[in-house]
Amino acid sequence: MMARITIVMLFVLYMINYADKTIAGYSAVPIMEEFSLTQKEWGLVGSSFFWFFSIAGILGAALSDRIGTKKMLAIMAISWTVIQFGAYAIASLPMLVVARVLLGIGEGPFWATVVSHLNKWFPEEKRGLVYSTVNFGAFVGAVASAPLLVSMIDSYGWRFSWGFMGALSLLWLIIWLWIGKEKPEQNVSSIEPEKIAMPKAKWSDISGVLLSSTFIFSFLVYFAQIWGTTFAAVWEPIYLVKVFSFTNQEMAYSIAGTGLVAGLMTIVISSMGDRLYKKHRSYRKSYVLIGGVSIILGGLFFYSVTLVQSTALVLMALCLGKGFAFSVGTAASVIVSSLLPERTGLLVGVLSSLVTLAGIISPLVTGSIVQAAGDLSIGFSNAMALNALIFVVFGVLFLLFTKRNEGKINATPTIN
Repeated sequence: MMARITIVMLFVLYMINYADKTIAGYSAVPIMEEFSLTQKEWGLVGSSFFWFFSIAGILGAALSDRIGTKKMLAIMAISWTVIQFGAYAIASLPMLVVARVLLGIGEGPFWATVVSHLNKWFPEEKRGLVYSTVNFGAFVGAVASAPLLVSMIDSYGWRFSWGFMGALSLLWLIIWLWIGKEKPEQNVSSIEPEKIAMPKAKWSDISGVLLSSTFIFSFLVYFAQIWGTTFAAVWEPIYLVKVFSFTNQEMAYSIAGTGLVAGLMTIVISSMGDRLYKKHRSYRKSYVLIGGVSIILGGLFFYSVTLVQSTALVLMALCLGKGFAFSVGTAASVIVSSLLPERTGLLVGVLSSLVTLAGIISPLVTGSIVQAAGDLSIGFSNAMALNALIFVVFGVLFLLFTKRNEGKINATPTIN
């Protein structure tokens, strides 16, 4: 029962986490009008969230290994509350950038801490489905909340909607401190002695894993996913409003509908990886295969957006593209979390922190591409084509090179 409660709590927290990320995109038009921002300046705002995300992710994930994942999740929720309420103090572009930078620092350790926490509650053969179920909270937070948040922005202003997200973080924190637990009580006697007996990971062990082809190409394929998710969060609302002349509410409902379907696709795809893993006990024949093929298909659907004219077909292509491409992060996390179990938090923290380089680069590159094209429709088509190319190339590399049991892998299944 407590395991299910844990999933629900982390699911809800991921909803809040991703709504915090994407609310800037939903607020883009009024914010750009209020501060007279250009496309490049808005790209700067989108990028700023990730400037220190990587450093905070690594340090925070390592800290979670020491102080416990329950405490680390609580610390993050507190920081989100304070930062989002701070929206009422924002009066200029520099202050807007600072607010997004601070939120990025507060959210940096999130995914690594979640993975480490879930690993205490679920065995390996269930983690793909569990990760993707919690990850579905990101889709719900990013898209199902869109109509509500856009309505708040239209009715009460963007600052009110940001403050509302801070209130949700505070409410989650109160419930978490009341019912959240660090690990299953029944496993204390069986798991803890084994943990105590486990030798402490040396830097040579950690560096060997970080330099292995398994880690490197897991990082690259996850990098590709974050490139796409950042594009969706920062630019998709503007794309639908400016290119297809959607109203804010039409944009919100379109993103909500396509995003929820895409999120459900990621759960189905990840569960397929679990089933193959259970059958073959091989990461290569399960998570590598499923993840690589999925992101390649996602790339093809993203490219198809540039070939169709119908609004319905564009939304369908975006939906399928996101559904296939955005499931690969789960596969990469499952693989990396197995490489050095006693340092799961650190390794997944390094992974999830490094991939945020895509979050820094993607908004800036997209803003430059759109502005350089002159015509918004052409500019966004060029950006879609670039997304597709990144997905396909990194997906192929992932399939080809994530196959050797390199470094020190303390798990009986193999990558081969």
